[in-house]
Amino acid sequence: MDYKKIFETMVEETEKYLKINKLHTMVLGISGGLDSTITAAICSEVERRNPDIKFIGVSLPCSSNTKEENDSASLCGKGFCKPNQFWIENIQKEYLLLKATCDQHAISSFISQGNIKARIRMIYLYNLASTTNGLVMDTDNLTEHYLGFFTINGDVGDYNPIGGLWKHELYELAKYLLYDYYNTNDMGDGLNYKQMALRGAIGINPTDGNGVNNQGDMGQIAPEFIKYTNIEAYANVDDIINTYLNICGKHPEEYRLELNNLYNKYNVDTVDNIIERIRKTSYKRNKLPIIISREKFYI
Repeated sequence: MDYKKIFETMVEETEKYLKINKLHTMVLGISGGLDSTITAAICSEVERRNPDIKFIGVSLPCSSNTKEENDSASLCGKGFCKPNQFWIENIQKEYLLLKATCDQHAISSFISQGNIKARIRMIYLYNLASTTNGLVMDTDNLTEHYLGFFTINGDVGDYNPIGGLWKHELYELAKYLLYDYYNTNDMGDGLNYKQMALRGAIGINPTDGNGVNNQGDMGQIAPEFIKYTNIEAYANVDDIINTYLNICGKHPEEYRLELNNLYNKYNVDTVDNIIERIRKTSYKRNKLPIIISREKFYI
């Protein structure tokens, strides 16, 4: 894939959408992970090209965020946001208060506790977008869409520039930004922080930041792949998702044959877990934000 063209398309389409809708700010919750770091790079470039559009980044950590994630988020904010347009707000107090309120009638699970955190962040970011005539940037990728790795009315935003790419492709895009784009473009004083943020985001263990699984996202999706690098693990996950989507609707015999090929290639439990996630979370994909379609990258 032509990642130079992909990044340009993401920046141009985002700027176009903001102009058409007369919006003044892009509000982004910065977690320190790969997806929010790449989205920050897109927003930063939109602002650089059009100073009338402001990029505001906020890190909203709580006790379930690791030091590695918090440090990565800080690097991202320093690199891609202007000094007065990035700050950190710890939501631990708000989370404990709301959890205690919810627990009066139904004891929350690890997943529902994570959803509380995501929805607190949503309230903060949408209030900020509302008061600055802006929109909330969405950071979910195509892999997360099919696996249901997002919280409805939580970490789903208004506009998603990266939603047309699979997770392993985002790792490739991050490497292009790190080794090519920010080595050849004059980005000013934040250049080193940009490179440090991208390098950290590429290597960091992907998690939801909500403490649902202590082995991170891959611990929930496919523990078999934890031993691999992030890009290798997600390339395998994306291969399973793509293969399954391609065989859906085929003749039963052909479906069983290709499914058996997946079983021979990967662990049976891993394949079944991913397919079950796709099936069980189909309802969530009816509420996705505006996404830059994958087709635009090939025009």
